[in-house]
Amino acid sequence: MLAYRPPAWLPGGHAQTIWPALTTARLAREQPRYQRQRLDTPDHDFIDLDWQGEDVDAPLLVQFHGLEGSSTSHSSLAFAQWARAHGWRFVVPHFRGRSGEPNRTVRAYHSGDAESVEWMLKSVEIKSKNRPFCAAGISLGGNALTK
Repeated sequence: MLAYRPPAWLPGGHAQTIWPALTTARLAREQPRYQRQRLDTPDHDFIDLDWQGEDVDAPLLVQFHGLEGSSTSHSSLAFAQWARAHGWRFVVPHFRGRSGEPNRTVRAYHSGDAESVEWMLKSVEIKSKNRPFCAAGISLGGNALTK
């Protein structure tokens, strides 16, 4: 397992939180062109996935956002930009209620929601025609992915 090591020029959590906000102007100009896919969940709710890239043979990067995040978060924009620059497809599965529309059920997402993450990964695997992919999680998304 890889461990995060911050760059020497950006020590501490506060600086690492503020830095992306200061550099977002560049990312905002390069907004990804997402294609939204809605999947119905087994409990009669839905999950929205925002896809970038159409080459089904390209490697796929799946990114789980953090608390209150989405495909337009600083981290998601940076991941999307990296994926595009390296010829990868990219997808952000939105946790319940984070895609801009209220969900059908009262169930919310949480940091230990391994069941939903597992279901989303299996759904992405089917969409990517069982090709290998890489998953990354930011903050809450990283915790849920690890579980």
